[in-house]
Amino acid sequence: MKKALLIILGLVLAAFVLLPFFWIMATSLKPLGEVSKYPPEWISPHLTLRPYRDMFFYLPFTTYTLNSLIVAFSTMMLTLAIGSLAAFAFARFQFKGRGLILIVFLLSQMLPGASIIIPLFQLMQQVGLYDMRLGLVVVHTALLLPFVIWLLYGFFQTIPREVEEAALIDGCSRLQALRMVILPLALPGLGATALFAFLGSWNEFFFALLLTSSDSTRTIPVGIGLFVGEYLEVWNQMAAAAVLFSLPPLLLFLLARKTFVTGLMAGAAK
Repeated sequence: MKKALLIILGLVLAAFVLLPFFWIMATSLKPLGEVSKYPPEWISPHLTLRPYRDMFFYLPFTTYTLNSLIVAFSTMMLTLAIGSLAAFAFARFQFKGRGLILIVFLLSQMLPGASIIIPLFQLMQQVGLYDMRLGLVVVHTALLLPFVIWLLYGFFQTIPREVEEAALIDGCSRLQALRMVILPLALPGLGATALFAFLGSWNEFFFALLLTSSDSTRTIPVGIGLFVGEYLEVWNQMAAAAVLFSLPPLLLFLLARKTFVTGLMAGAAK
């Protein structure tokens, strides 16, 4: 009886979570005239794929998708490169102010984005990175780096020091030991961290909206918002864009799900 109740509860929670996604998919297959129909219909009698075709004519969605992929992958690689070095230093070395720096990293995640947007906007203009994909990569990396460092810091602490000391005795330098011994052992953690970093950059809207002004640099979240105009809201095309927007993270998670789950379990064990 208890097992049956748990299964029913799980199905209810799953339906609650998936319901918005199913509604978006249904909306993306409706003609525009039926989107605002009352009472609403889950399945339109006039299903069509035209919103998926028209969205590429209404806005340069191919460019938005390419921008999002470039920014998200670049941010992921840059945060992993910098974050792994910093996290390794925090996990292996004792130095003055180490705990304070980690706390500052943690506290920085509590600041709202609106509190730093004005100086950040001015800085991007002064250094010539406003309305550039490189500027978004730099900003997203700065925003995600404290989280990545904290996450990798926990994974590196689970690796015994004796493994690294054995590599040092065999003649490896610190960086060689990190590259050839520590990072392969921390691969599940790196995979989970990489997925979080990619999703953090892929879904970011606020800074991407304020730090870009042309179609050549806008990302998908900003592009989806542009479907709402002053006199016309193209809700079915917006829903189609949202469905396509969710596919790359979904495919990435399916391809790396074993590494992701292993990394989460390693962190949970720690």
